[in-house]
Amino acid sequence: MTTRSSPRRRKAVAVVAAVMLAAGTATAAHAADPLILDHGHIDTFHVAVEDGELVLSLAEDVTGSHVRHQPEDVLLRVKEEAWNEQIPSQFPGSPEGYVLPLTQDRDLIWPGWDTHGVAGSGYTDVSIDITDVNGPGDIHLYTLTGFGTPTSLLQDGGFQLPGTIREARPAHTHAQWTFSAAGEYTLQVRATATDPDTGATLTSNPGTYAFSVGDGAAGQPDLPSSLAIHGLADHYHTGDTVSLTAVPDVETDLDHYHWYTRDNASDSWSVVPGQGGAEFTGTADHDGRQIKAALFGDDHAVVAESDPVTVHIDDHGDHDGPSETVLTVKGAEGHFHPGDTVELTAVQEPATDLDHYHWFTRPDTNATWSLAGDAGTTGTYTFTASAQIDGYQVQARLYDDHHEVVATSDPVTLHIDDHGDHGTGGGTTGTVTGNTSEPQLCLPQEQQVEREVPVTEDFSLVLDHGHIDLFNVTAEGGSLTLDLKEDVTGSHERHAPGDVLLHVKPEAYTDSIPDGYPGAPAGYLLPLTQDPDLIWPGWDTNGVAGSGYPDVTIDITAVDGPGDVYLYTTSTFGGAVPVLEGGGFELPGSVREQSPAHTHAQWTFSEPGQYTLTARATATDPAGGSSISSGEETYTFAVDTLPEATASATETITETVVIGRTADGEECDLPGGAGGDGANGGLASTGTPYVAGIAVLGTSLLAGGAATTALRRRFFGPAV
Repeated sequence: MTTRSSPRRRKAVAVVAAVMLAAGTATAAHAADPLILDHGHIDTFHVAVEDGELVLSLAEDVTGSHVRHQPEDVLLRVKEEAWNEQIPSQFPGSPEGYVLPLTQDRDLIWPGWDTHGVAGSGYTDVSIDITDVNGPGDIHLYTLTGFGTPTSLLQDGGFQLPGTIREARPAHTHAQWTFSAAGEYTLQVRATATDPDTGATLTSNPGTYAFSVGDGAAGQPDLPSSLAIHGLADHYHTGDTVSLTAVPDVETDLDHYHWYTRDNASDSWSVVPGQGGAEFTGTADHDGRQIKAALFGDDHAVVAESDPVTVHIDDHGDHDGPSETVLTVKGAEGHFHPGDTVELTAVQEPATDLDHYHWFTRPDTNATWSLAGDAGTTGTYTFTASAQIDGYQVQARLYDDHHEVVATSDPVTLHIDDHGDHGTGGGTTGTVTGNTSEPQLCLPQEQQVEREVPVTEDFSLVLDHGHIDLFNVTAEGGSLTLDLKEDVTGSHERHAPGDVLLHVKPEAYTDSIPDGYPGAPAGYLLPLTQDPDLIWPGWDTNGVAGSGYPDVTIDITAVDGPGDVYLYTTSTFGGAVPVLEGGGFELPGSVREQSPAHTHAQWTFSEPGQYTLTARATATDPAGGSSISSGEETYTFAVDTLPEATASATETITETVVIGRTADGEECDLPGGAGGDGANGGLASTGTPYVAGIAVLGTSLLAGGAATTALRRRFFGPAV
C-alpha cells in the first residue's frame, strides 16, 4: 500500500456544513460536534428489536465495549493511510481508492453490521436498505471468499452502493469497503425485519451515516501516523550511552510515549520503565537489541508506532566473544548392536570457551528436527542402542551466553545391526562399551489396553453454526477471565469452554484449497468470512478495555487430535497472512492483540475427529509492565461427525496407547511424560474423560498415520 500525496490539507472544516452539503436533501442533520472515530471495531449498522420496535443505530468498541449511538452523532473518518493505488483489476474500485480491508487494520476503522439484536424476537430476517449515497465518488462494498475472490454482499449481486444487504438470520458481518475519492460522504439507511413464519414486518427509524475520507479529518487536526527514530549510531562499544529521539511524521501536541526493547527479533517486547517522553537513554550492553517507540493519545490508545531499530555493538576485537568454530559429532561411525551404549561427542574446531549444547534427532532426512529431551546440555550424548532407532539422525548445536546458536553440526546417522547373534559390544569404530548399567534409552511402544470410562454427557451445549468468540478475554477486579462467548443461543452468551462442543460439520470439507494456503490441498475449512451454516470462531479482547491491561496474548499451548490445525488470515487482495506470533500458520501458537480487538480468522483442520485445544490468556499493562493471567481452559472441536454417548454409566473400551520400554523390555518413563500405563490412556488421552463415542473415534484414527506422527512428536519432543 502506498500513501497518496494530497495537493492540500483540508484543515478545520465545519462538520455540520460539510455533511449537510454532501447530504443535500438528507432527512436527518448530523450533530454539530459529533464523535469522530478514525480506528477500531464499529458495527455501523446495528439492528435490534426493542420494546416491539426495530431500532437502527451504530455500535462501537472504541470508546468502550458495545457503546451505541445515534448514527447522526458519529463521523467515521477514513484516514489517508487507507489510500491504495494498486488495487488489482479484478477487485471492485480498481485501480485506486481508499480501502478499508475485510480483516481489521488497527490504524483504520473497521465498519460492519450486526443483526443479532433481533434474535428471539421472531423478526429474524433483516434487510438493510442503503437507499441514497452522496459524495464525491463511488463506494464499493463486498467480501472475499476464503481464498481471495471478490463476492457480492448486495441482494442484486452488485458491488456498488446504494443497495440492500440481507441477513436471513441473525449475523455479525464485516466487509471490504472502497471509496474512489477523498471528501465527505453520507448514506441514507433504513432496516426492515421480517418474521419468516408469518410474513409480518417491522421497519426501523431512518439513519444518516457520514464518512470523512482522506487527508485532514473534518474539524480535527491530523494525528501522527508514524514515528521515526533519530540518533542511532552505526555501532556502539560495550557500555556506550544510546540516545534516541522519536519524531512524529506531523506536528502534534501529544507527548505521551512508551519505549520498548527486546533482545532479538524472536523475543517479546518489554516496556522500558521511566521513559515516558520522546527521548530515550540507555546503555549498549547487548548486540542486536531492538528498540521501538509508541505515541499514545489522550485515551491511552496507540496513535503511532515506529519501526524497530537495532543496536549493533562492535568492540573491534577487544571482547570475550567466541571466534567462529566448526562443530562435528564423533562416535557414530560404523554400526551398533541392540543393547550397545552409544556415546556421541560434539567436537569444536577451533575450541571455544562455550559449553552449552542441545542435541536434536529425527527419524529420517525428510522429518523435522526435534529436541532430544534426555540428552542434557553437555557436549556428550549417551544412550542405549535399539533396533527401533536404526536410521535415525542426530545433530548437535552449540549456544552462546545469550542462547543464540553459534555452530550446528552436520547430521550423523545411527546404524543398528542385530546380525541375529551378537555380544554386548565391540565391532564398531564408535564408542561402544556394552555396559548395560549405563542409562538406557527409553523407547516408545504401542500396545492395546482396555479401560473403563465414564459415559456422561460431557458437553451441555453443542454449537454447529453461528458467531462465536472462542477466546473471550475479560478483566475485572484485577483478575483475567478466559471463556467462550456466542451469539447462537442469544446475544453475547458466555460459557465455560469445557461445557461447549464445537461441531465442524461435514459441509466444511473442501478438496480445492489452493497451493500457498495452509492445509492445501484438502481439509475442513472454516472461512474468514461467515458462512451461516458453519461455526465462525474468533476471539474478543474488548473486555479488557479500561482495565489498564490492554495488551493481551492468547497462548494456545497444546493441540491434541488426529491431524493438524491451521489458523491464519488473508491479505486485502488474497494470500495467506500469519496471525500467530513468530509468523507461523499451525497451532499450537500465540495470538497477540496489543489493544482491545475483535478478530476472526480462517481455520483448517486436516483430518476428521476430535481435537482439544488448551489455552491461557495473559494481559499486560504497557505502561508499567505488570501482567495478569487467566486460568487454563480446554476447547473441544468435533470435526465431521459428532460423537455418540450411550446410556450406561461406564463402558469398557479398547484403545491404542504408547508406553516406554527399554531395549531389555523393562517399562520406563518416556521423555516429556509421553508414556502411559493404560490408566490414563497414554497417547489417546488428553487428561479429561472421553464421551465413549469420542474415545472410540480417537482410537480408530490412531491406527493410521496419525499415530505414527503423534508417536514421533511425543517421543522426540517439540519440533524446532
